[in-house]
Amino acid sequence: METELRARTLAEAISQRAADAADRIAYTFLPDGEKESHSWTFAELEQLTRALAARISREVAPGDRALIVAPDSADFVLAFLACQFAGVVAVPVYPPFPVTSPRRVETLRTIAEDCGAAAVLCAAPEQTRAMLIGAAPELDRLRWIGIVADADGAADFEPVPVTGADVSFLQYTSGSTSAPKGVVVTHDALMHNQELLCRTMGYSAESRIVGWLPLFHDMGLMGIVVPAVYAGSRTVLLPPLTFVQRPVRWLRAVTRYRATITGGPNFAYELCCRRIPAADRAGIDLSSLEVAFNGAEPIRAETLDKFAAEFAGHGFDSNSYYPCYGLAESTLMTTGSRRGAGAVTLTVSRAELAEGRVTPGQDQTLVGSGRVALHRELLIVDPDTRVPLPDGQVGEIWIGGPDAALAYWGNEDATRETFRAETVAPQSGPYLRSGDLGALVDGELYVVGRRKDLVIVGGRNYYPQDIEHTVENADPRIRRGCTAAFAVDREGGEELIVVAEVKADADPDIAALTAALRAAVSVDHSITPARVVLVRAGTVPKTSSGKLQRRATRAAFEAGTLDEITAAATEAVQL
Repeated sequence: METELRARTLAEAISQRAADAADRIAYTFLPDGEKESHSWTFAELEQLTRALAARISREVAPGDRALIVAPDSADFVLAFLACQFAGVVAVPVYPPFPVTSPRRVETLRTIAEDCGAAAVLCAAPEQTRAMLIGAAPELDRLRWIGIVADADGAADFEPVPVTGADVSFLQYTSGSTSAPKGVVVTHDALMHNQELLCRTMGYSAESRIVGWLPLFHDMGLMGIVVPAVYAGSRTVLLPPLTFVQRPVRWLRAVTRYRATITGGPNFAYELCCRRIPAADRAGIDLSSLEVAFNGAEPIRAETLDKFAAEFAGHGFDSNSYYPCYGLAESTLMTTGSRRGAGAVTLTVSRAELAEGRVTPGQDQTLVGSGRVALHRELLIVDPDTRVPLPDGQVGEIWIGGPDAALAYWGNEDATRETFRAETVAPQSGPYLRSGDLGALVDGELYVVGRRKDLVIVGGRNYYPQDIEHTVENADPRIRRGCTAAFAVDREGGEELIVVAEVKADADPDIAALTAALRAAVSVDHSITPARVVLVRAGTVPKTSSGKLQRRATRAAFEAGTLDEITAAATEAVQL
């Protein structure tokens, strides 16, 4: 039976779960994606987190920041929750391994400097420190604390008192359009957003969650890890790489543990359709799923249709689809579908969409990201005039509500621009500017792109993800999720450029492939790219969460540093 949560913080929630449901399993870990290594009950979880918190408190003062460098799911969970007991601000970071990747080490160094980190929490502190300080000697000044699953010392430790206004953790943005910024998430914001998830998505003590998402990003942290404690759910964790290597592991874990809630970005569902052969699908049973969430990147109607069709025979019910929209700055949840209703779609005119209007047509199908969550306000605003727009007009998504984050850490200018927005109406706001473009139609949010990535040629708007989608579906030799479309300034105006990765085992006729890609974009979008640049697999810049970095790709294109196979250049043609 579910017990009402009386906690004001995550640390209090752990203690309450340990008191009310001591023997219930909180987390189960599958380190290779298949075999279960161990589980923790709520009683064990409380003892382990208290003990680690005691060790952290001996070296880190309340309110100081501690980087969590933990590729292992169990280590990450333990370190994050221990910080809540110790009153230390947790800073999840992308594990910088291998250290031969300069970009990963540089990201870690940048975050450590930006937040003024006092410590690093990791599984093997001496070894990790030795590996990293050669590439980032600044990290040597930090205190390195081992993440050890040992309950010794738990009984003598009392959680450090905190208030709801105190900072729980810093969620660094993925940096898809700019340098990573630390989103300040208070204890109040964290708990309020978890309550939203429970009320809208149905997380409860009866829920069984299976997740493979990176835990250092908001969807994995707030949508997979924290609900085990807040809602009392059982959560089963697979490392992200095990899913990418063999997507069937995700669906087998759903089958084995009779998961009721799971999900991921659109590419995860696409990957299951493309990389799980018929022989591997035997025994898969998805009939237990009540919520299959989809967010964090553009949601494709064809992907939803394909996955539903291919796995309907394995018990999948398309009504379990739960498209949603959120961002780190809003502590994840902003809009979500109606549970059990499936996805809402709208077929629109692409030409009208290019003019900033969502009107019925036959060219393009948009997937709704749901309705605004409880206690939230959502506006569509002209980003230049700050005038709220009516239904069906595309503008920037602005968000208001009690669990929107407060600020970017130590960045007052960015905080003022992003978190303190006001419309032209007197005494409006403050609102959070998402940077995303979308439209409301009958209360449903349709997200169409990212403002900074918008391609404007000849006065018309082109959404890069739509062009990229066309390119990736035009020829099987193009790697999915590895195409970047952007505009560059040239004499006479902007030109459309497309950069696309070619599969490593492909041996294409470059001229023919380039021509085919240009033609596909021309037919679908009424614009022909000025250049299509084919590059080697794995070379298009991405964030730590796998999101395309279009601006970094454009910079590499303009600097001539792309790992180019060949390029085709012609005059840009608009039809």
